Amino acid sequence: MNNPKYEGLTTLANEKKFSGLIQIEEGNKLVYQYIHGFSNREQNIPITKDTLFAIASGTKFLTALAIGKLIDEKKISLDSKVKELYDLKIESIDPTITIRQLLSNTSGMADYLDEDLLDGETPIYFSVPFKDLINPKDFIPIFSKRDQKSKPGEIFNYNNQGFVYLAIIVEEISKKSYKDYINQEILRPLGITRSGIYHLDHFPSDTALGYLNNKEDSLTNIGLLPYESGGDGGAICSFDELRTLWKSFFDYKIISRELVNEFIKIQATIDEKTNNY
Repeated sequence: MNNPKYEGLTTLANEKKFSGLIQIEEGNKLVYQYIHGFSNREQNIPITKDTLFAIASGTKFLTALAIGKLIDEKKISLDSKVKELYDLKIESIDPTITIRQLLSNTSGMADYLDEDLLDGETPIYFSVPFKDLINPKDFIPIFSKRDQKSKPGEIFNYNNQGFVYLAIIVEEISKKSYKDYINQEILRPLGITRSGIYHLDHFPSDTALGYLNNKEDSLTNIGLLPYESGGDGGAICSFDELRTLWKSFFDYKIISRELVNEFIKIQATIDEKTNNY
Protein backbone atom coordinates (compact mmCIF):
# COMPACT_ATOMS: atom_id res chain seq x y z
CA MET A 1 0.00 0.00 0.00
CA ASN A 2 1.81 3.10 -1.25
CA ASN A 3 1.38 6.57 0.17
CA PRO A 4 3.25 9.57 -1.31
CA LYS A 5 3.70 10.93 2.21
CA TYR A 6 5.96 7.96 3.04
CA GLU A 7 7.74 7.61 -0.30
CA GLY A 8 11.08 8.27 1.42
CA LEU A 9 10.48 5.34 3.76
CA THR A 10 9.85 3.03 0.81
CA THR A 11 13.03 4.26 -0.87
CA LEU A 12 15.07 3.69 2.28
CA ALA A 13 13.61 0.20 2.81
CA ASN A 14 14.50 -0.74 -0.76
CA GLU A 15 18.02 0.67 -0.46
CA LYS A 16 18.66 -1.24 2.77
CA LYS A 17 17.13 -4.43 1.33
CA PHE A 18 14.74 -4.46 4.27
CA SER A 19 12.96 -7.77 4.74
CA GLY A 20 9.79 -7.65 6.80
CA LEU A 21 6.65 -5.62 7.37
CA ILE A 22 6.22 -1.90 7.98
CA GLN A 23 2.77 -0.58 8.76
CA ILE A 24 1.67 2.93 9.72
CA GLU A 25 -1.73 3.82 11.07
CA GLU A 26 -3.22 7.21 11.81
CA GLY A 27 -5.91 6.76 14.40
CA ASN A 28 -7.38 3.40 13.45
CA LYS A 29 -6.87 3.92 9.72
CA LEU A 30 -4.16 2.08 7.80
CA VAL A 31 -2.26 4.68 5.75
CA TYR A 32 0.90 2.83 4.73
CA GLN A 33 2.03 -0.77 4.41
CA TYR A 34 5.27 -2.19 3.06
CA ILE A 35 5.82 -5.95 2.86
CA HIS A 36 8.97 -7.37 1.33
CA GLY A 37 11.12 -10.48 1.46
CA PHE A 38 10.80 -14.12 2.33
CA SER A 39 10.05 -15.77 5.65
CA ASN A 40 11.92 -18.79 4.28
CA ARG A 41 14.39 -18.00 1.51
CA GLU A 42 15.19 -21.60 0.65
CA GLN A 43 11.52 -22.43 0.05
CA ASN A 44 10.64 -18.98 -1.39
CA ILE A 45 7.86 -18.45 1.15
CA PRO A 46 6.94 -14.74 1.07
CA ILE A 47 6.37 -12.61 4.13
CA THR A 48 2.70 -11.70 4.61
CA LYS A 49 0.80 -9.51 7.06
CA ASP A 50 0.20 -12.64 9.16
CA THR A 51 3.81 -13.80 9.36
CA LEU A 52 5.14 -14.33 12.88
CA PHE A 53 8.47 -12.64 13.64
CA ALA A 54 10.97 -13.05 16.44
CA ILE A 55 10.66 -9.80 18.41
CA ALA A 56 14.00 -10.17 20.24
CA SER A 57 14.17 -7.66 23.09
CA GLY A 58 10.50 -6.81 22.55
CA THR A 59 10.10 -9.85 24.80
CA LYS A 60 11.22 -7.65 27.70
CA PHE A 61 7.87 -5.85 27.44
CA LEU A 62 6.10 -9.16 28.08
CA THR A 63 8.34 -9.79 31.08
CA ALA A 64 7.55 -6.32 32.43
CA LEU A 65 3.81 -6.97 31.99
CA ALA A 66 4.10 -10.24 33.91
CA ILE A 67 5.86 -8.44 36.75
CA GLY A 68 3.23 -5.70 36.61
CA LYS A 69 0.42 -8.21 36.93
CA LEU A 70 2.06 -9.71 40.02
CA ILE A 71 2.44 -6.20 41.46
CA ASP A 72 -1.25 -5.47 40.87
CA GLU A 73 -2.04 -8.71 42.69
CA LYS A 74 -0.01 -7.41 45.68
CA LYS A 75 2.38 -10.36 45.50
CA ILE A 76 5.41 -8.13 45.00
CA SER A 77 6.08 -4.39 44.66
CA LEU A 78 8.30 -2.16 42.55
CA ASP A 79 10.49 -1.68 45.59
CA SER A 80 10.78 -5.35 46.53
CA LYS A 81 14.42 -6.39 46.88
CA VAL A 82 14.98 -9.07 44.26
CA LYS A 83 17.44 -11.06 46.36
CA GLU A 84 14.67 -11.61 48.92
CA LEU A 85 12.41 -12.99 46.17
CA TYR A 86 15.05 -15.24 44.63
CA ASP A 87 18.69 -15.40 45.67
CA LEU A 88 21.00 -16.04 42.71
CA LYS A 89 23.86 -16.66 45.15
CA ILE A 90 26.18 -14.46 43.10
CA GLU A 91 28.22 -12.40 45.55
CA SER A 92 29.05 -9.62 43.10
CA ILE A 93 25.37 -8.67 42.68
CA ASP A 94 24.28 -5.92 45.08
CA PRO A 95 21.70 -7.30 47.56
CA THR A 96 19.75 -4.01 47.59
CA ILE A 97 18.69 -4.16 43.90
CA THR A 98 14.93 -3.76 43.48
CA ILE A 99 12.30 -4.78 40.93
CA ARG A 100 12.10 -1.14 39.80
CA GLN A 101 15.83 -1.04 39.09
CA LEU A 102 15.78 -4.24 37.04
CA LEU A 103 12.82 -2.95 35.00
CA SER A 104 14.48 0.40 34.35
CA ASN A 105 17.95 -1.02 33.60
CA THR A 106 19.44 0.88 36.52
CA SER A 107 20.50 -2.08 38.67
CA GLY A 108 24.17 -1.54 37.86
CA MET A 109 24.84 -5.28 37.67
CA ALA A 110 27.09 -6.70 34.98
CA ASP A 111 25.43 -8.45 32.03
CA TYR A 112 25.87 -11.98 30.67
CA LEU A 113 25.28 -10.49 27.21
CA ASP A 114 27.07 -7.15 27.26
CA GLU A 115 25.92 -5.48 24.05
CA ASP A 116 28.69 -2.89 24.29
CA LEU A 117 31.11 -5.71 23.43
CA LEU A 118 29.19 -7.05 20.40
CA ASP A 119 29.93 -6.18 16.77
CA GLY A 120 26.61 -7.42 15.38
CA GLU A 121 28.21 -10.05 13.14
CA THR A 122 30.35 -12.41 15.22
CA PRO A 123 28.28 -15.32 16.63
CA ILE A 124 28.03 -15.54 20.41
CA TYR A 125 28.66 -18.75 22.31
CA PHE A 126 28.26 -19.54 26.00
CA SER A 127 29.52 -22.23 28.36
CA VAL A 128 26.02 -23.75 28.27
CA PRO A 129 24.85 -25.02 24.84
CA PHE A 130 21.96 -23.07 23.31
CA LYS A 131 19.83 -26.23 23.25
CA ASP A 132 20.02 -26.34 27.04
CA LEU A 133 18.87 -22.74 27.50
CA ILE A 134 15.14 -23.35 27.81
CA ASN A 135 13.90 -21.98 31.13
CA PRO A 136 15.07 -18.72 32.78
CA LYS A 137 16.94 -20.58 35.52
CA ASP A 138 18.96 -22.39 32.84
CA PHE A 139 20.70 -19.05 32.22
CA ILE A 140 22.04 -18.70 35.78
CA PRO A 141 25.31 -20.60 35.06
CA ILE A 142 26.15 -18.06 32.33
CA PHE A 143 25.23 -15.00 34.40
CA SER A 144 28.08 -12.53 34.77
CA LYS A 145 30.06 -12.79 38.00
CA ARG A 146 31.84 -9.50 37.34
CA ASP A 147 31.60 -6.64 39.81
CA GLN A 148 28.74 -4.15 39.62
CA LYS A 149 29.24 -1.49 36.93
CA SER A 150 27.62 1.08 39.20
CA LYS A 151 25.57 1.36 42.36
CA PRO A 152 21.86 0.41 42.06
CA GLY A 153 19.72 3.30 40.85
CA GLU A 154 22.70 5.42 39.89
CA ILE A 155 22.85 5.23 36.08
CA PHE A 156 21.11 3.61 33.11
CA ASN A 157 22.89 0.61 31.61
CA TYR A 158 20.94 -1.66 29.27
CA ASN A 159 20.91 -5.11 30.81
CA ASN A 160 19.66 -8.44 29.46
CA GLN A 161 20.59 -10.34 32.61
CA GLY A 162 18.21 -8.21 34.66
CA PHE A 163 15.22 -9.32 32.59
CA VAL A 164 16.16 -12.98 32.87
CA TYR A 165 16.28 -12.37 36.63
CA LEU A 166 12.77 -10.85 36.42
CA ALA A 167 11.53 -13.91 34.50
CA ILE A 168 12.94 -16.13 37.25
CA ILE A 169 10.99 -14.07 39.78
CA VAL A 170 7.81 -14.46 37.69
CA GLU A 171 8.23 -18.23 37.92
CA GLU A 172 9.10 -18.15 41.61
CA ILE A 173 6.10 -16.03 42.63
CA SER A 174 3.47 -17.38 40.22
CA LYS A 175 4.50 -21.05 40.51
CA LYS A 176 4.11 -21.28 36.73
CA SER A 177 6.73 -21.57 34.03
CA TYR A 178 7.63 -18.27 32.38
CA LYS A 179 6.27 -19.59 29.07
CA ASP A 180 2.94 -20.61 30.56
CA TYR A 181 2.56 -17.38 32.51
CA ILE A 182 3.15 -15.20 29.44
CA ASN A 183 0.96 -17.28 27.15
CA GLN A 184 -1.87 -18.05 29.58
CA GLU A 185 -2.00 -15.01 31.87
CA ILE A 186 -0.93 -12.18 29.56
CA LEU A 187 -1.64 -13.06 25.92
CA ARG A 188 -4.54 -15.50 25.67
CA PRO A 189 -6.98 -13.36 27.74
CA LEU A 190 -6.49 -10.64 25.09
CA GLY A 191 -7.41 -13.02 22.27
CA ILE A 192 -3.76 -13.26 21.20
CA THR A 193 -3.58 -16.91 20.20
CA ARG A 194 -0.68 -17.25 17.75
CA SER A 195 1.99 -15.05 19.28
CA GLY A 196 3.87 -16.00 22.41
CA ILE A 197 6.67 -18.10 23.83
CA TYR A 198 7.51 -21.34 22.02
CA HIS A 199 10.30 -23.88 22.08
CA LEU A 200 12.41 -23.47 18.94
CA ASP A 201 11.37 -26.93 17.74
CA HIS A 202 7.69 -25.99 18.01
CA PHE A 203 7.56 -22.63 16.24
CA PRO A 204 4.41 -22.33 14.07
CA SER A 205 5.07 -23.00 10.39
CA ASP A 206 4.38 -19.37 9.44
CA THR A 207 7.24 -18.03 11.59
CA ALA A 208 9.90 -16.11 9.66
CA LEU A 209 13.40 -17.53 9.87
CA GLY A 210 16.16 -15.18 10.96
CA TYR A 211 19.24 -14.88 8.75
CA LEU A 212 22.78 -13.78 9.53
CA ASN A 213 22.89 -11.23 6.69
CA ASN A 214 21.10 -10.07 3.52
CA LYS A 215 23.05 -12.31 1.14
CA GLU A 216 20.94 -14.83 -0.74
CA ASP A 217 23.04 -17.75 0.51
CA SER A 218 23.02 -16.56 4.14
CA LEU A 219 22.63 -19.15 6.87
CA THR A 220 19.78 -18.90 9.36
CA ASN A 221 20.47 -18.06 13.00
CA ILE A 222 18.88 -21.33 14.18
CA GLY A 223 21.38 -22.98 16.50
CA LEU A 224 22.79 -19.61 17.55
CA LEU A 225 19.96 -18.68 19.90
CA PRO A 226 18.52 -20.10 23.14
CA TYR A 227 15.94 -22.78 22.35
CA GLU A 228 13.30 -21.00 24.43
CA SER A 229 12.85 -17.61 26.05
CA GLY A 230 14.75 -16.62 29.17
CA GLY A 231 12.74 -13.42 29.55
CA ASP A 232 15.08 -11.06 27.70
CA GLY A 233 14.26 -12.28 24.19
CA GLY A 234 12.79 -15.22 22.31
CA ALA A 235 9.10 -14.39 21.84
CA ILE A 236 7.45 -14.41 18.41
CA CYS A 237 4.62 -12.15 17.35
CA SER A 238 2.53 -11.14 14.35
CA PHE A 239 2.06 -7.48 13.51
CA ASP A 240 -1.66 -7.41 14.30
CA GLU A 241 -1.28 -9.25 17.60
CA LEU A 242 1.58 -6.99 18.67
CA ARG A 243 -0.68 -4.02 17.95
CA THR A 244 -3.41 -5.64 20.06
CA LEU A 245 -0.93 -6.07 22.90
CA TRP A 246 0.13 -2.42 22.88
CA LYS A 247 -3.45 -1.16 22.58
CA SER A 248 -4.49 -3.38 25.50
CA PHE A 249 -1.63 -1.97 27.56
CA PHE A 250 -2.73 1.62 27.03
CA ASP A 251 -6.38 0.66 27.54
CA TYR A 252 -5.42 -0.73 30.99
CA LYS A 253 -6.60 -4.25 30.12
CA ILE A 254 -3.41 -5.94 31.32
CA ILE A 255 -2.22 -3.94 34.29
CA SER A 256 -3.77 -1.09 36.26
CA ARG A 257 -3.91 2.53 35.14
CA GLU A 258 -1.69 3.47 38.09
CA LEU A 259 0.99 1.01 37.06
CA VAL A 260 0.81 1.92 33.36
CA ASN A 261 1.42 5.54 34.32
CA GLU A 262 4.35 4.46 36.49
CA PHE A 263 5.80 2.31 33.71
CA ILE A 264 5.75 5.10 31.10
CA LYS A 265 7.35 7.72 33.33
CA ILE A 266 10.95 8.67 32.55
CA GLN A 267 13.03 6.44 34.79
CA ALA A 268 16.54 7.52 33.84
CA THR A 269 18.25 10.23 31.80
CA ILE A 270 20.81 8.73 29.46
CA ASP A 271 22.31 12.00 28.26
CA GLU A 272 21.68 15.72 28.54
CA LYS A 273 19.52 15.94 25.41
CA THR A 274 16.25 14.06 24.94
CA ASN A 275 17.42 10.47 25.16
CA ASN A 276 15.47 9.31 28.20
CA TYR A 277 14.41 5.81 29.24
